[in-house]
Amino acid sequence: MTPLLTGTEEALLRQLTADPIVALTTSLIAERSENPGATEATTVAVLADACRNAGLAVDVVDAAPGRPNLVATLPGPSTPGPALLFLGHSDVVPAGTGWSQDPFGARVSGGRLTGRGAADMKGGLAAIVAAMGVLARAGLGGRVEFVCTADEEAGGLGARAYVARRARAGNVLGCIVAEPTRLRAVHAGRGTANVAITVTGKAAHSGRPGDGCSAIAVAGRILAVIADDGERLARRPHPELGAATWNVGTIAGGQGINVVAADCRLGVDRRLLPDEEIAVVAAGLRAQIAALGLPAEAAVIVAVDSETPAFATAADDPLTVGVGEALASLGLDPAPRVWSAACDAGFLHRDLGIRSIVLGPGDINDQAHQADESVAVDDLLTAAKLYTLIAHRLLAR
Repeated sequence: MTPLLTGTEEALLRQLTADPIVALTTSLIAERSENPGATEATTVAVLADACRNAGLAVDVVDAAPGRPNLVATLPGPSTPGPALLFLGHSDVVPAGTGWSQDPFGARVSGGRLTGRGAADMKGGLAAIVAAMGVLARAGLGGRVEFVCTADEEAGGLGARAYVARRARAGNVLGCIVAEPTRLRAVHAGRGTANVAITVTGKAAHSGRPGDGCSAIAVAGRILAVIADDGERLARRPHPELGAATWNVGTIAGGQGINVVAADCRLGVDRRLLPDEEIAVVAAGLRAQIAALGLPAEAAVIVAVDSETPAFATAADDPLTVGVGEALASLGLDPAPRVWSAACDAGFLHRDLGIRSIVLGPGDINDQAHQADESVAVDDLLTAAKLYTLIAHRLLAR
């Protein structure tokens, strides 16, 4: 049976309108915050002003010089109560080419707002602020915290700084992450890590290859190890997320056809399951490479360049169920899903034990990271309503 909206809930949702959400999204898009670039600060400044205007207490702390995280809090009752987190990020991928308009001059046409970050995820940020403005007047029985991190699109610098600073979860009911999911609840997602493998050999004339040690040949043996491990992983899939995977995305090495290659570099993607640690995975790969019995002239370095952990919240967890009921109350599909992307929820899951649901306006596959990125204005408003409803129900007095 679909949970009905109460009179109080209907009154709360009527306070939300699309125009302020569109206006804030437009202002956030105008602040470029491309990553790479370390340019999140001006976006965070706009967001901080909007949060203060909504009645929130705002704390801005650098995750690195000039790369701030924002934590905006809606205080709860005088006696300690549970907390609900909302999570987003301020950076966007580079605009690139192929746009039909200025990527940072957002505009609305045909019911869609277009601009870099409209879907991923400045529209989601604006929807959170709108919801928290309404919740500030709702008399909740707990605290609401909005966390906006820097560097989500690259190394997770902001999320790692946030979990280190928080140190413990405390009484947290869960986290809603406003990444673009077409307003569908995602309760689990694989993580990702970038692994750099550097092979050093010994140069020699190609007429006498035995005088040298080909780093490319050694890299070929490492590729075989990775392929074999990929087959092993495929035989042990997660029941919902599927298997962990390896993908060798780049390879470069050598200086010429007539020279035995003295160097070779592999760029490797490793998709992670919720119980995997990339440090352990990398150590296992090093051990397999060491067991190959490589020539004495060969040296191999396996380095982890970046990592976003996996996350998983049980389908029958109260957070998952509560989000599903809120979706159903607004006539949306309540079924929880899994995700092909990775996000900052993994750091909260791994380091703080906080359960997360990813739920936001826009489409990660058809809009995010593309030219003419856009989001439906109606979805921005619906997202704000969902966030309001979820928080109100979970934190009702």
